[in-house]
Amino acid sequence: MGKVRHGVAGYPIEHSLSPVLTAIVHAHLSRTENVELPGLKGVVVIPTDGVENALAWGYAGSLPSPPDWDLVGSPLGKFRANTLLERAVNVSMEHVEGDHRLPNAPLPKTDSTPHRFADDEVWLSLTAPLKHQLSAAAVKCIDNAMDIRSVNTLRWDGISWWAASSDGPGMSMVAQAFGYDSNSVLGITGGGGTARSVAASWSENGGKIKQIGGNRLLDEDGPWNLCNDEPSFSINFDEDGGEISVRYQKMEGDFDSRIEYLANNADGRWLLCAQHLHSWANMWVPECADLLPSLSLLMTRLVSVEVQLE
Repeated sequence: MGKVRHGVAGYPIEHSLSPVLTAIVHAHLSRTENVELPGLKGVVVIPTDGVENALAWGYAGSLPSPPDWDLVGSPLGKFRANTLLERAVNVSMEHVEGDHRLPNAPLPKTDSTPHRFADDEVWLSLTAPLKHQLSAAAVKCIDNAMDIRSVNTLRWDGISWWAASSDGPGMSMVAQAFGYDSNSVLGITGGGGTARSVAASWSENGGKIKQIGGNRLLDEDGPWNLCNDEPSFSINFDEDGGEISVRYQKMEGDFDSRIEYLANNADGRWLLCAQHLHSWANMWVPECADLLPSLSLLMTRLVSVEVQLE
């Protein structure tokens, strides 16, 4: 079995928790019986405002000047950072399914089919401002990510780049966990890449979208069901806020106090965990979709790693 490298690209990016989630899910599957999985060669953060630089890392395999990762104060890929992350992830594996303090929602069944692994896989997570920059000629898309100009997940299988959007399905999963009806009205401020993915997914699942305002607006002819009804809940993609947040800040306190906070607040960590699960289930390892950790377990382990790394 080959190796896989995971990078998360965007700007700013040094604070990203995506490398933690990749390491956690990989460790989880690696400990699961009868799972064939590429070894995790490394995780990195790629500070860039151009998607071509992210793809260049995919081909080259290294960064000329890797930045310090905020969680450990040194570059990922270096011995110190790798060792600290590995130790923290190993500790987080002590948490198993059964702690019901956090809300949860099932990962929808995927129609994706198993695929062969290349000797040198590359998995990429894209964040702002990269989600709209890819051209259709550069990738093969498994969903409507190119149509809505919102690509946040990429995979190089040794032959082609594959693309998808997991932000929208991830947000729908978080909304379900926090008790919001999928047929309700979602109020959206903003119209950027994540907002478009969320609006498209919410509408596809039977909901409606109320555009509240924003620096950018959703196109009127997009694949979303716009209305003027009063929203049941809202998300502000421009300045954050609303019932579900799309951003996260450094947390304070011990493990239990953080779990208590996250049990009652849809912090941006929830969306990050949910969209990661969808990326694994639909793009990276679809044959293992039924073996992935639950949303609540992934969040529990993420909190554990953050505490360990402080």
